[in-house]
Amino acid sequence: MNIPPINLKAQFKGVRKDVLKGIREILNEQKLILGRYCQELEGEVSSMTGAAHAISCANGTDALILSLMALGIGQGDEVVTTPYTFFSTASSIALVGARPVFADIGDSDMNIDPAKVEEAITPKTRAIIVVHLFGRICDMKRILAIAEKHGVAVVEDMAQALGARRGGAAAGTFGDIAATSFYPTKNLGGIGEGGMVLTRRPDLGEKVRKLRVHGMGEKPYIHETIGFNSRLDEIKALALCVKLKRLASWNRTRLETAGYYNMHLRDLPLVLPAIDDETSHIFHHYVVRTVRRDALQLHLKEKGIMTGIYYPLPLHLQPCFSYLGLKEGDLPIAEEAARTSLAIPVFPELKKKEKDYIIQSIRSFFEKQDEDSENDQ
Repeated sequence: MNIPPINLKAQFKGVRKDVLKGIREILNEQKLILGRYCQELEGEVSSMTGAAHAISCANGTDALILSLMALGIGQGDEVVTTPYTFFSTASSIALVGARPVFADIGDSDMNIDPAKVEEAITPKTRAIIVVHLFGRICDMKRILAIAEKHGVAVVEDMAQALGARRGGAAAGTFGDIAATSFYPTKNLGGIGEGGMVLTRRPDLGEKVRKLRVHGMGEKPYIHETIGFNSRLDEIKALALCVKLKRLASWNRTRLETAGYYNMHLRDLPLVLPAIDDETSHIFHHYVVRTVRRDALQLHLKEKGIMTGIYYPLPLHLQPCFSYLGLKEGDLPIAEEAARTSLAIPVFPELKKKEKDYIIQSIRSFFEKQDEDSENDQ
């Protein structure tokens, strides 16, 4: 059996007819940029999340940069964030001229630790970027209290968490502004790159709309500020509109699969992801942790099961951030997560026989490890 980490071909089969029909309409109309499908997508995401302003853009990295630019963050400022995330969370800070300040993660959920956030705040801190890692919402109550206490903004990196909710509120509506991604492998993945900025604040929404089109306001070729080109094209927006109708169902299926894995793997020497409720974790990735990670990954590969390591080197140890002066041992929980975490397939199209095969393959690895241990005694 061969099981990929995500099966985009299987997903496309379910939306193929509607996507191709829409593409033909767009090509006939030749309205290719920021047309009715972009408007529809923005409206639907706004309605789904409760964010008054949803502004599409070219990709998730741009969404983060636009968010920071709208907040006026730049040279001389500091932004506190997690070291255990995809690169663009921190690179966006550096790209606007600010300094990333890393705070370690919590061991239980691998999200940024609020206590460490407060320790990292200085008079130069202008914002906190939280990441709802793998689709699980951070402890936003504590984060928001810290932000209010110190007078700093909160940016949500929700690239992996569109559709997640906690306490009746959706990811993307807790902080001042949020950024999400429509990269093809995301829970809502496009047919190419794509991103979106969400905010409840009209002032930030207006700024982002201008920044994504070279700083232009309503009058063409009149540039009120210096922005850049970050627009979502109509074909990509159309595909996302079609897929968005299925997102809630796909997220429920991911949650059900996670529960199934937890039920059948709970007696093994693995740290499994917690399921607090039915909305706060939408399982963009299902990540287990074990000190035998590399051996387990090799074993699963031999069984035809593809897995992923998210992320193999925490950001504070990346060569490009060496100027920050951090070294191995400074953020130990993030470093341990990087050594032990393994994502196994959890995509919605996964069949029961494939789930059972994955479970059996993981169990066989630990059974063999136990047998080898007994033979050594």
